[in-house]
Amino acid sequence: MSNYEQYYQKSITALTELIRERKEVPTEKEWNRLAGIDNYLTSQSLGFIAQAKFSEICKKIYKEIQKQNKKEKIKQ
Repeated sequence: MSNYEQYYQKSITALTELIRERKEVPTEKEWNRLAGIDNYLTSQSLGFIAQAKFSEICKKIYKEIQKQNKKEKIKQ
């Protein structure tokens, strides 16, 4: 895996954790501020690589988290 792929995965993982903790999707401005501080890819870079808008990426992540939460509730 190239450094770019690792950098992308690191950024997506951080975005996923942020959404999981907040239980809401961050704005592009919020994400870009955090990306600058923590050395993650910006919303524009994530969108370019994923070939999707940042909001679409976030919605997909949010839906996946919701699915995981439902599965965990069913197991309990």
